[in-house]
Amino acid sequence: MTDRGKVHSMLGQLREMGPDALNEWIASVDFAQIFRLMRGSAEKAFLNEVVRGRLTEINLRSRGILIKAMQVGPTLYQRERAVRDLMLATHGHDLTVLKRHIDRCDDHRDLAQLLFHDIDRSDYRKQILDHINREGRLHPCPEVRIITDLDDTIYCNWVDKRFPPKTVYPGVLQLHHELRGDLVVLTGRVGDRSGLLERRYRRRLGVLGIKELTILTGSLVHQFVHPWIFSKKWANLERHYRLFPEMRIVLFGDTGQADPEFLSKAARHYGVQVARALLHNVRELPAPRRALCDQSGVDVFDTYVGAALLLYRAQLLTAEKLERVMQAALQDMDRIVFPAANIRQARQHELQRDLQRAEEALREIDS
Repeated sequence: MTDRGKVHSMLGQLREMGPDALNEWIASVDFAQIFRLMRGSAEKAFLNEVVRGRLTEINLRSRGILIKAMQVGPTLYQRERAVRDLMLATHGHDLTVLKRHIDRCDDHRDLAQLLFHDIDRSDYRKQILDHINREGRLHPCPEVRIITDLDDTIYCNWVDKRFPPKTVYPGVLQLHHELRGDLVVLTGRVGDRSGLLERRYRRRLGVLGIKELTILTGSLVHQFVHPWIFSKKWANLERHYRLFPEMRIVLFGDTGQADPEFLSKAARHYGVQVARALLHNVRELPAPRRALCDQSGVDVFDTYVGAALLLYRAQLLTAEKLERVMQAALQDMDRIVFPAANIRQARQHELQRDLQRAEEALREIDS
Protein backbone atom coordinates (compact mmCIF):
# COMPACT_ATOMS: atom_id res chain seq x y z
CA MET A 1 0.00 0.00 0.00
CA THR A 2 2.99 2.32 0.26
CA ASP A 3 3.52 2.31 -3.50
CA ARG A 4 1.79 5.28 -5.12
CA GLY A 5 0.85 3.27 -8.21
CA LYS A 6 -0.89 0.58 -6.15
CA VAL A 7 -2.88 3.20 -4.30
CA HIS A 8 -4.02 4.86 -7.52
CA SER A 9 -4.96 1.44 -8.91
CA MET A 10 -7.04 0.66 -5.82
CA LEU A 11 -8.79 4.03 -5.98
CA GLY A 12 -9.59 3.44 -9.63
CA GLN A 13 -11.18 0.11 -8.79
CA LEU A 14 -13.19 1.70 -5.97
CA ARG A 15 -14.61 4.32 -8.31
CA GLU A 16 -16.03 1.57 -10.51
CA MET A 17 -17.78 -0.20 -7.59
CA GLY A 18 -21.45 0.35 -6.96
CA PRO A 19 -22.68 0.93 -3.38
CA ASP A 20 -23.29 -2.77 -2.66
CA ALA A 21 -19.91 -3.82 -3.97
CA LEU A 22 -18.21 -1.01 -2.06
CA ASN A 23 -19.75 -2.07 1.25
CA GLU A 24 -18.98 -5.73 0.60
CA TRP A 25 -15.37 -4.79 -0.06
CA ILE A 26 -15.13 -2.71 3.13
CA ALA A 27 -16.50 -5.64 5.15
CA SER A 28 -13.92 -8.04 3.67
CA VAL A 29 -10.75 -6.00 4.19
CA ASP A 30 -8.48 -5.64 7.26
CA PHE A 31 -8.56 -1.86 7.39
CA ALA A 32 -6.43 -1.64 10.51
CA GLN A 33 -3.64 -3.27 8.48
CA ILE A 34 -4.32 -1.04 5.45
CA PHE A 35 -4.06 2.13 7.55
CA ARG A 36 -0.81 0.89 9.08
CA LEU A 37 0.74 0.43 5.64
CA MET A 38 -0.51 3.60 3.96
CA ARG A 39 1.66 6.70 3.94
CA GLY A 40 0.08 10.06 4.75
CA SER A 41 -0.69 11.15 1.18
CA ALA A 42 -2.07 7.72 0.24
CA GLU A 43 -4.28 7.59 3.33
CA LYS A 44 -5.54 11.10 2.61
CA ALA A 45 -6.39 10.14 -0.97
CA PHE A 46 -8.20 7.01 0.17
CA LEU A 47 -10.25 8.82 2.83
CA ASN A 48 -11.12 11.62 0.40
CA GLU A 49 -12.34 9.06 -2.12
CA VAL A 50 -14.26 6.75 0.21
CA VAL A 51 -15.41 8.87 3.14
CA ARG A 52 -15.75 12.33 1.68
CA GLY A 53 -16.56 11.29 -1.89
CA ARG A 54 -19.00 8.42 -1.24
CA LEU A 55 -20.20 9.09 2.28
CA THR A 56 -23.90 8.63 1.52
CA GLU A 57 -23.21 5.20 -0.02
CA ILE A 58 -21.37 3.79 3.01
CA ASN A 59 -23.76 1.75 5.16
CA LEU A 60 -23.85 1.61 8.94
CA ARG A 61 -21.70 -1.50 9.21
CA SER A 62 -19.02 -0.02 6.98
CA ARG A 63 -18.97 3.21 8.98
CA GLY A 64 -18.29 1.24 12.13
CA ILE A 65 -15.54 -0.80 10.47
CA LEU A 66 -13.76 2.30 9.21
CA ILE A 67 -13.97 4.18 12.51
CA LYS A 68 -12.71 1.22 14.53
CA ALA A 69 -9.81 0.75 12.12
CA MET A 70 -8.85 4.43 12.34
CA GLN A 71 -8.55 4.11 16.14
CA VAL A 72 -5.55 1.80 15.73
CA GLY A 73 -2.34 3.80 15.65
CA PRO A 74 -2.04 7.60 15.62
CA THR A 75 -5.25 9.49 14.87
CA LEU A 76 -3.92 12.19 12.54
CA TYR A 77 -5.82 15.12 11.05
CA GLN A 78 -7.33 13.29 8.07
CA ARG A 79 -8.54 10.46 10.31
CA GLU A 80 -10.12 12.86 12.78
CA ARG A 81 -11.93 14.59 9.93
CA ALA A 82 -13.12 11.25 8.53
CA VAL A 83 -14.42 10.12 11.94
CA ARG A 84 -16.27 13.40 12.30
CA ASP A 85 -17.81 13.13 8.84
CA LEU A 86 -18.93 9.53 9.38
CA MET A 87 -20.57 10.29 12.71
CA LEU A 88 -22.24 13.53 11.62
CA ALA A 89 -23.76 11.67 8.66
CA THR A 90 -25.41 9.14 11.01
CA HIS A 91 -28.74 9.93 12.68
CA GLY A 92 -31.39 8.59 15.04
CA HIS A 93 -31.29 4.94 16.04
CA ASP A 94 -28.50 4.35 13.54
CA LEU A 95 -26.27 6.67 15.55
CA THR A 96 -27.00 4.69 18.72
CA VAL A 97 -26.09 1.46 16.90
CA LEU A 98 -22.87 3.01 15.59
CA LYS A 99 -21.83 4.30 19.02
CA ARG A 100 -22.50 0.93 20.62
CA HIS A 101 -20.46 -0.77 17.92
CA ILE A 102 -17.51 1.52 18.67
CA ASP A 103 -17.97 1.02 22.41
CA ARG A 104 -17.92 -2.78 22.23
CA CYS A 105 -14.28 -3.76 22.16
CA ASP A 106 -11.80 -6.13 23.72
CA ASP A 107 -9.33 -3.40 24.65
CA HIS A 108 -9.36 0.27 25.68
CA ARG A 109 -10.40 1.64 22.27
CA ASP A 110 -13.99 2.47 23.14
CA LEU A 111 -16.13 5.50 22.33
CA ALA A 112 -14.81 7.55 25.25
CA GLN A 113 -11.22 6.85 24.18
CA LEU A 114 -12.07 7.93 20.63
CA LEU A 115 -13.76 11.21 21.45
CA PHE A 116 -11.92 12.35 24.57
CA HIS A 117 -8.39 11.13 23.78
CA ASP A 118 -7.86 10.12 20.15
CA ILE A 119 -9.51 13.17 18.59
CA ASP A 120 -7.31 16.13 19.46
CA ARG A 121 -9.11 18.88 17.54
CA SER A 122 -11.51 20.49 19.96
CA ASP A 123 -13.75 21.82 17.18
CA TYR A 124 -14.25 18.31 15.74
CA ARG A 125 -14.93 16.89 19.21
CA LYS A 126 -17.50 19.62 19.91
CA GLN A 127 -19.23 19.06 16.58
CA ILE A 128 -19.56 15.32 17.26
CA LEU A 129 -20.73 15.78 20.86
CA ASP A 130 -23.26 18.44 19.83
CA HIS A 131 -24.56 16.06 17.16
CA ILE A 132 -24.81 13.21 19.68
CA ASN A 133 -26.68 15.43 22.14
CA ARG A 134 -29.10 16.72 19.52
CA GLU A 135 -29.86 13.28 18.09
CA GLY A 136 -30.15 11.76 21.56
CA ARG A 137 -32.82 14.23 22.61
CA LEU A 138 -34.73 13.81 19.36
CA HIS A 139 -34.56 10.00 19.39
CA PRO A 140 -34.72 8.51 22.91
CA CYS A 141 -33.87 4.81 23.13
CA PRO A 142 -36.04 2.43 25.21
CA GLU A 143 -33.06 0.28 26.22
CA VAL A 144 -30.97 0.89 29.32
CA ARG A 145 -27.24 1.01 29.99
CA ILE A 146 -26.03 -0.84 33.08
CA ILE A 147 -23.41 1.24 34.88
CA THR A 148 -21.82 -0.65 37.73
CA ASP A 149 -18.97 -0.51 40.18
CA LEU A 150 -16.65 -3.53 40.19
CA ASP A 151 -15.23 -4.39 43.62
CA ASP A 152 -17.87 -5.65 46.07
CA THR A 153 -20.56 -4.95 43.46
CA ILE A 154 -19.90 -7.55 40.77
CA TYR A 155 -17.52 -9.66 42.81
CA CYS A 156 -16.19 -9.80 46.36
CA ASN A 157 -12.87 -7.96 46.46
CA TRP A 158 -12.52 -5.13 48.98
CA VAL A 159 -14.66 -4.53 52.06
CA ASP A 160 -16.92 -7.58 51.82
CA LYS A 161 -15.63 -10.56 53.81
CA ARG A 162 -18.83 -12.61 53.62
CA PHE A 163 -17.77 -14.52 50.50
CA PRO A 164 -14.47 -16.06 49.39
CA PRO A 165 -12.26 -13.49 47.57
CA LYS A 166 -13.07 -12.92 43.88
CA THR A 167 -16.45 -14.65 44.18
CA VAL A 168 -18.91 -13.37 41.56
CA TYR A 169 -22.09 -12.67 43.51
CA PRO A 170 -24.91 -15.17 42.96
CA GLY A 171 -27.31 -13.98 40.26
CA VAL A 172 -25.45 -10.82 39.21
CA LEU A 173 -24.49 -11.99 35.73
CA GLN A 174 -27.98 -13.32 35.04
CA LEU A 175 -29.48 -10.03 36.17
CA HIS A 176 -27.22 -8.09 33.81
CA HIS A 177 -28.26 -10.45 31.01
CA GLU A 178 -31.97 -10.05 31.74
CA LEU A 179 -31.75 -6.26 31.72
CA ARG A 180 -30.54 -6.56 28.10
CA GLY A 181 -28.38 -3.48 28.49
CA ASP A 182 -24.78 -2.70 27.62
CA LEU A 183 -22.56 -3.25 30.64
CA VAL A 184 -20.34 -0.33 31.66
CA VAL A 185 -17.92 -0.83 34.55
CA LEU A 186 -17.33 2.51 36.25
CA THR A 187 -14.43 2.26 38.65
CA GLY A 188 -11.91 4.43 40.43
CA ARG A 189 -9.30 1.74 39.88
CA VAL A 190 -6.16 2.64 38.00
CA GLY A 191 -6.13 2.97 34.23
CA ASP A 192 -3.70 4.25 31.59
CA ARG A 193 -3.95 5.73 28.13
CA SER A 194 -2.21 2.75 26.49
CA GLY A 195 -4.89 0.41 27.88
CA LEU A 196 -2.39 -2.08 29.31
CA LEU A 197 -4.03 -2.33 32.72
CA GLU A 198 -7.52 -2.23 31.25
CA ARG A 199 -6.70 -5.28 29.15
CA ARG A 200 -5.52 -6.99 32.31
CA TYR A 201 -8.87 -6.21 33.97
CA ARG A 202 -10.68 -7.57 30.92
CA ARG A 203 -8.77 -10.84 31.04
CA ARG A 204 -9.50 -11.19 34.75
CA LEU A 205 -13.19 -10.44 34.26
CA GLY A 206 -13.32 -12.78 31.27
CA VAL A 207 -12.18 -15.66 33.46
CA LEU A 208 -15.05 -14.81 35.81
CA GLY A 209 -17.54 -14.98 32.93
CA ILE A 210 -17.87 -11.24 32.21
CA LYS A 211 -17.16 -10.82 28.50
CA GLU A 212 -18.74 -7.83 26.75
CA LEU A 213 -18.28 -4.59 28.65
CA THR A 214 -16.92 -1.07 28.60
CA ILE A 215 -14.46 -0.09 31.33
CA LEU A 216 -14.13 3.51 32.51
CA THR A 217 -11.15 3.66 34.86
CA GLY A 218 -9.58 6.12 37.25
CA SER A 219 -5.94 7.08 37.67
CA LEU A 220 -3.25 5.88 40.04
CA VAL A 221 -3.78 8.72 42.48
CA HIS A 222 -7.53 8.01 42.60
CA GLN A 223 -7.19 4.35 43.47
CA PHE A 224 -7.04 4.56 47.25
CA VAL A 225 -8.36 8.01 48.26
CA HIS A 226 -12.10 8.28 48.90
CA PRO A 227 -12.76 11.87 47.64
CA TRP A 228 -10.66 11.33 44.53
CA ILE A 229 -12.37 8.02 43.76
CA PHE A 230 -15.68 9.91 43.89
CA SER A 231 -14.46 12.75 41.68
CA LYS A 232 -12.99 10.52 38.99
CA LYS A 233 -16.04 8.26 38.87
CA TRP A 234 -18.26 11.33 38.61
CA ALA A 235 -16.21 12.72 35.73
CA ASN A 236 -16.51 9.37 33.94
CA LEU A 237 -20.27 9.28 34.50
CA GLU A 238 -20.64 12.77 33.06
CA ARG A 239 -18.63 11.74 30.02
CA HIS A 240 -20.75 8.63 29.60
CA TYR A 241 -23.93 10.71 29.70
CA ARG A 242 -22.56 13.01 26.98
CA LEU A 243 -21.96 9.95 24.79
CA PHE A 244 -25.35 8.24 25.34
CA PRO A 245 -27.91 10.93 26.27
CA GLU A 246 -30.69 8.94 24.57
CA MET A 247 -30.47 6.00 26.98
CA ARG A 248 -31.55 5.69 30.60
CA ILE A 249 -29.17 4.04 33.03
CA VAL A 250 -29.43 1.51 35.84
CA LEU A 251 -26.73 2.23 38.43
CA PHE A 252 -25.17 -0.38 40.71
CA GLY A 253 -22.74 0.28 43.55
CA ASP A 254 -22.03 -0.94 47.05
CA THR A 255 -22.01 0.43 50.58
CA GLY A 256 -18.28 -0.13 51.09
CA GLN A 257 -16.76 3.19 49.96
CA ALA A 258 -18.01 6.30 48.13
CA ASP A 259 -20.94 4.78 46.21
CA PRO A 260 -23.77 5.91 48.56
CA GLU A 261 -22.87 9.55 47.93
CA PHE A 262 -22.07 8.89 44.28
CA LEU A 263 -25.37 7.17 43.45
CA SER A 264 -27.34 9.70 45.49
CA LYS A 265 -25.79 12.58 43.57
CA ALA A 266 -26.40 10.83 40.24
CA ALA A 267 -30.05 10.13 41.05
CA ARG A 268 -30.64 13.76 42.00
CA HIS A 269 -28.60 15.27 39.16
CA TYR A 270 -29.87 13.14 36.25
CA GLY A 271 -33.43 12.58 37.50
CA VAL A 272 -35.50 10.41 35.19
CA GLN A 273 -32.42 9.45 33.17
CA VAL A 274 -31.52 7.20 36.11
CA ALA A 275 -34.05 4.40 35.75
CA ARG A 276 -32.90 2.92 39.07
CA ALA A 277 -29.96 3.27 41.47
CA LEU A 278 -29.14 0.30 43.71
CA LEU A 279 -26.51 -0.32 46.40
CA HIS A 280 -25.20 -3.75 47.33
CA ASN A 281 -25.23 -3.95 51.12
CA VAL A 282 -21.73 -5.14 52.09
CA ARG A 283 -21.31 -2.93 55.15
CA GLU A 284 -24.00 -1.33 57.30
CA LEU A 285 -24.45 2.34 56.48
CA PRO A 286 -24.43 4.93 59.28
CA ALA A 287 -27.81 6.62 59.73
CA PRO A 288 -26.89 9.89 57.91
CA ARG A 289 -25.61 8.04 54.83
CA ARG A 290 -28.65 5.76 54.79
CA ALA A 291 -30.93 8.80 55.06
CA LEU A 292 -29.14 10.39 52.10
CA CYS A 293 -29.85 7.29 50.00
CA ASP A 294 -33.51 7.20 51.08
CA GLN A 295 -34.00 10.87 50.24
CA SER A 296 -32.40 10.40 46.81
CA GLY A 297 -34.39 7.28 45.90
CA VAL A 298 -31.37 4.97 46.07
CA ASP A 299 -32.31 1.41 47.11
CA VAL A 300 -30.13 -0.92 49.20
CA PHE A 301 -30.24 -4.67 48.54
CA ASP A 302 -28.65 -7.71 50.22
CA THR A 303 -28.68 -10.18 47.31
CA TYR A 304 -29.09 -9.91 43.56
CA VAL A 305 -32.48 -11.57 43.85
CA GLY A 306 -33.39 -8.60 46.04
CA ALA A 307 -32.03 -6.26 43.37
CA ALA A 308 -34.00 -8.08 40.68
CA LEU A 309 -37.15 -7.74 42.78
CA LEU A 310 -36.64 -3.97 43.02
CA LEU A 311 -36.20 -3.78 39.24
CA TYR A 312 -39.27 -5.98 38.71
CA ARG A 313 -41.36 -3.62 40.84
CA ALA A 314 -39.97 -0.72 38.79
CA GLN A 315 -41.18 -2.55 35.65
CA LEU A 316 -37.64 -2.96 34.35
CA LEU A 317 -37.86 -6.76 34.55
CA THR A 318 -40.73 -9.08 33.64
CA ALA A 319 -41.88 -11.90 35.91
CA GLU A 320 -40.15 -14.44 33.69
CA LYS A 321 -36.85 -12.55 33.92
CA LEU A 322 -37.15 -12.28 37.68
CA GLU A 323 -37.70 -16.03 37.90
CA ARG A 324 -34.58 -16.70 35.82
CA VAL A 325 -32.48 -14.51 38.12
CA MET A 326 -33.87 -16.43 41.11
CA GLN A 327 -32.96 -19.77 39.56
CA ALA A 328 -29.47 -18.60 38.54
CA ALA A 329 -28.76 -17.19 42.02
CA LEU A 330 -29.58 -20.54 43.59
CA GLN A 331 -27.32 -22.38 41.15
CA ASP A 332 -24.50 -19.88 41.64
CA MET A 333 -24.75 -20.18 45.42
CA ASP A 334 -24.48 -23.97 45.23
CA ARG A 335 -21.18 -23.68 43.34
CA ILE A 336 -19.45 -21.44 45.90
CA VAL A 337 -16.98 -23.17 48.23
CA PHE A 338 -17.23 -21.41 51.60
CA PRO A 339 -14.51 -21.79 54.26
CA ALA A 340 -17.03 -22.81 56.94
CA ALA A 341 -20.56 -24.21 57.17
CA ASN A 342 -21.87 -21.33 59.32
CA ILE A 343 -20.75 -18.78 56.70
CA ARG A 344 -22.59 -20.69 53.97
CA GLN A 345 -25.71 -20.88 56.14
CA ALA A 346 -25.69 -17.12 56.72
CA ARG A 347 -25.45 -16.40 52.98
CA GLN A 348 -28.13 -18.98 52.18
CA HIS A 349 -30.40 -17.39 54.78
CA GLU A 350 -30.04 -13.99 53.07
CA LEU A 351 -30.77 -15.52 49.68
CA GLN A 352 -33.76 -17.54 50.90
CA ARG A 353 -35.26 -14.44 52.50
CA ASP A 354 -35.10 -12.54 49.20
CA LEU A 355 -36.32 -15.56 47.25
CA GLN A 356 -39.38 -15.73 49.50
CA ARG A 357 -40.06 -12.03 48.99
CA ALA A 358 -39.77 -12.44 45.22
CA GLU A 359 -42.11 -15.45 45.23
CA GLU A 360 -44.67 -13.45 47.22
CA ALA A 361 -44.46 -10.62 44.70
CA LEU A 362 -44.99 -13.03 41.83
CA ARG A 363 -47.99 -14.61 43.58
CA GLU A 364 -49.56 -11.16 43.93
CA ILE A 365 -49.63 -10.87 40.15
CA ASP A 366 -51.09 -14.35 39.72
CA SER A 367 -53.89 -13.61 42.20
